[in-house]
Amino acid sequence: MASSALDQLEDYLRRVLRVGTVLVDMHLDVARQEASYESRRLIGGVVMVGIGIGLMATAAVLAQVAGIIFAQACGLTWWQAVGAVAATNLVLGLLFLVLGRLQLRGPVMTQTQARLARSLALLQAKE
Repeated sequence: MASSALDQLEDYLRRVLRVGTVLVDMHLDVARQEASYESRRLIGGVVMVGIGIGLMATAAVLAQVAGIIFAQACGLTWWQAVGAVAATNLVLGLLFLVLGRLQLRGPVMTQTQARLARSLALLQAKE
């Protein structure tokens, strides 16, 4: 009788282990599929951003050329036109650097830092 009860317990534990294995395998398969999809999506996005940056750089160079031609058409010499476009680029570049620096200044992820500090305080209080 004791042997029968042990056999039933062993059988039950094997079934539970098989169910757990199936669940883990199922979650692992879903995770693999999602990772594969996400990697393809990210690679495609990076390629598209690269193409976009290349096209924007081409447009920026052509805009510089158009600016020099326009400045020259306004009566400036070739070197004066290049200097005027370069000075305009310098002023705009400095303006954007200052604005970007102001945008990036200050605390980052304040809510996350606050929650982390509270969690650490709770963990230290229990010790």
